[in-house]
Amino acid sequence: MHTFTLLILGSKTEFTPLVRLAKERGFRTVVADGNTGTEAKALADRACDVDIRDAAAVAEIAKKEGADAITTAYSDLLFECAVRIADAAGLPYHLTPDLLPYYRDKSVMKKTMDDLGIKNAKSALLTGEDDAAAISSLRFPIVIKPLDLYGSRGLRVAGSPEEALAYAREIREAFPQEAALLAEEYNTGREYNIQCFVHRGEVHVLGICDREKTAFLEGQIPFSTRNVYPARRTEEILPKAKEVLSAYVKRTGQTSGPLSMQFFYEPGEGVSVCEIAARFLGYEHDLLERACCISIEELLLAAAKEDEEELQRILAAVRPQGAGTAAVLYFHARDGIVADESAARSVAQHPAVTLSELFYSEGDRVGDPQSMPYFARFSIAAPTREEADSLSLQLISEMSAKDKNGDELVYQNRIASA
Repeated sequence: MHTFTLLILGSKTEFTPLVRLAKERGFRTVVADGNTGTEAKALADRACDVDIRDAAAVAEIAKKEGADAITTAYSDLLFECAVRIADAAGLPYHLTPDLLPYYRDKSVMKKTMDDLGIKNAKSALLTGEDDAAAISSLRFPIVIKPLDLYGSRGLRVAGSPEEALAYAREIREAFPQEAALLAEEYNTGREYNIQCFVHRGEVHVLGICDREKTAFLEGQIPFSTRNVYPARRTEEILPKAKEVLSAYVKRTGQTSGPLSMQFFYEPGEGVSVCEIAARFLGYEHDLLERACCISIEELLLAAAKEDEEELQRILAAVRPQGAGTAAVLYFHARDGIVADESAARSVAQHPAVTLSELFYSEGDRVGDPQSMPYFARFSIAAPTREEADSLSLQLISEMSAKDKNGDELVYQNRIASA
């Protein structure tokens, strides 16, 4: 009897549940990436340490191991590499390389949205050759940001052309590998994430979250500090966001697989898109399971195996309006050396915290900007939004990390009002 072999691209912490479930379901698992000694690789039937950007090398592994399918999630790099590897190895995947620009090239994405009449922030690419001319047609304030960094790292809000050019120089000094920057008109509206799955060309909404931010430093864009599923206005927003995404995938030709969007929405103004991606968003899949009755791991496995019956069962059970509330809290910190994070460890042990990760240890320097995406993140679950808000405030008040002088390193988050 043939054992279905699944090549899983990625082995960081978020992939451990996927590998574990795959093995429970009878898959033979081959886990590949450049990380060594991870739990996901220890669980796998075969672990391969390889640069995922080398599509030919990973494709050769897929062929040697007899892989029937490939899957990955949670990052643009993993998604893009999976597309190229699948093509090189002759494996099924939800996108082909010719469709990548619609989801990875911001200029192609914006042109497609403009052609479809989808509202999005006007932007310009800054190459360093004539940045002043590039930003001359933008409405201020604008955001200056590196193209390929996570979270809010390296972002600056500029109120004038002079500030924009100065910030561009600062960002290039801080991130010398980021030669090209993006300048984008700054939207101050309420921000949301939506996660979906495309099946037979139809967009199925899995969940929508409020994407909350907190302003810590002058001149910097507010940092992402809390995402909550379901969003307060899910009923109102869902059909409008689904209409946008349905038009987009119809144009790109995507007929299956993950789909997500980061966007702004205000009543009377509609949806304004920041970005559309053909992947699931990181650090949120456990929230969807607790709040919206959808296991991303089950969905990825069913899609990899092209199990039509299982896909229909999973999608029919989704409750994007919410069967409870789940949130992830992101904490950021100023530059300094961590001397005491006992309070942060205590927060991680709170009984309502379902997942936690401290990105720095005592003795580590945080850096300016942070060298890691966050100082810490904690996921929580509660029966209602009110209880989730109350719990969030409690954890925020208890969260702390001190330097050797006893001074606070962690910035104080705020939660958005209704």
